[in-house]
Amino acid sequence: MSPLNDLHEYQLNHGLPCSLGGALAALCGVEGVAVLVNGPSSCTGFAQGMINDCHPLDQRGSIRFNRLADHGHPRVPCTEINDTDVILGIGDKVIEAVDLLDKKCSPACITIVNSCSLGLIGEDVENILRDHALSERILYLESTGCARSNARGYSEAMLRLVQKQIRAAEKAPNPCVNILGLPISQYSWKHDLREIRRLMGMAGIEVNTVLGAGSPLDEVRNLSRASLNVVVNPEYGLDIARYMESHFGLAYVTADKMPIGFDPSRQMMDGVLAFFGLEHPPALDMEEKHCRREGFLALSNATRAERMRGMPVAVFGELAFVAGLASFLKHYLGCWPAVLGICGRETVSDRDMEMLEKCAGHEARILINPDGSRTLAALEAERPEITFGSAFEEYLLTRADFSPQFFIQTSMPGFNRTNLVHRPNLGFAGALTIIDAILNCRLTNHYPYSVRPDHD
Repeated sequence: MSPLNDLHEYQLNHGLPCSLGGALAALCGVEGVAVLVNGPSSCTGFAQGMINDCHPLDQRGSIRFNRLADHGHPRVPCTEINDTDVILGIGDKVIEAVDLLDKKCSPACITIVNSCSLGLIGEDVENILRDHALSERILYLESTGCARSNARGYSEAMLRLVQKQIRAAEKAPNPCVNILGLPISQYSWKHDLREIRRLMGMAGIEVNTVLGAGSPLDEVRNLSRASLNVVVNPEYGLDIARYMESHFGLAYVTADKMPIGFDPSRQMMDGVLAFFGLEHPPALDMEEKHCRREGFLALSNATRAERMRGMPVAVFGELAFVAGLASFLKHYLGCWPAVLGICGRETVSDRDMEMLEKCAGHEARILINPDGSRTLAALEAERPEITFGSAFEEYLLTRADFSPQFFIQTSMPGFNRTNLVHRPNLGFAGALTIIDAILNCRLTNHYPYSVRPDHD
């Protein structure tokens, strides 16, 4: 029976949270910032669960607030607004929550994120807190919830935090950059952070901060100490870079797609080095040559290369990531990106579509915010041998039982996996991560002693 004959169980939203989740990812990625969601506890559940999966806190150091320990939400405190509060008002509950939060952890900054449900009834929380004794330390943010994307919520929340905290700082004496657009809700962000820092270090460039990736609040205040902003994902970092350029004169370098693969990584480093007027240092050149050689040797087996050429694949995730990965798969490895699923995107412009077609080819089936039925229909029609994506796509593949079919985790959510060793997706080493994962899938399918059980 076709998996499309019974679709009701696949009618679920894609795994990325809404703009509220993006705002929480931005704020929870800065140490010294306490986050309080003003709304029902159900608003925080999935978003804070994904954030905690990507950036877990020591339970002894996490904020336990009100009854949240019992509800299983120790990471992000919530005012737990109910029906009665909506009718009678929430002022007293918000003030009580802020006071308790300050008493428990004495944060340098308290951010209050209003959920969309509170926005609908017109509660003026900002006015309620205007005369509060902690008002100088409070940052209030409105959230439009499911009407806007995770990336938009992140970008707006981080921009507001930067606007409130950034100060004019003395420039670093040596070449110094900020890395923007690497949220803690991105799969393998810790490894990508380490890889970007490593490449910059090989080039003799100081990283002032990787904004929102576990950075302390003091680094946010001293963002203007750097001379250049490097935006690795424009959906998450471009608005912040533009603000700092207009208000503090910080130039920035960016690209439409993330630096996945050898050539895009080289182009990113070329842009940074050119800004500072530096030549390519030997250490960076040696790293690039080493990774290219390792990748070439792994692919040089004629049988392996032939099996990969023209192999149909599917890539799901956010726009800049999908574009970067699809381009690497097609133009370096010779795969055919048959399906591209763009998730968590409010709008896709003609320019975006042209970029995707350039990365994957005009024959690629491009889906915008696909639900379960559209995803399944595309996968059944194209039958990709490998799918890159999140736990959402893996679940659909498992239930549909497209065999042979392999899955590689590259996006969130991913509650069923852990990633402890250094396996970045960005940079020169990131290219090897992807080649390694693909070859292992292909080898598993090729050798008779690595069989998959047959299904009726």
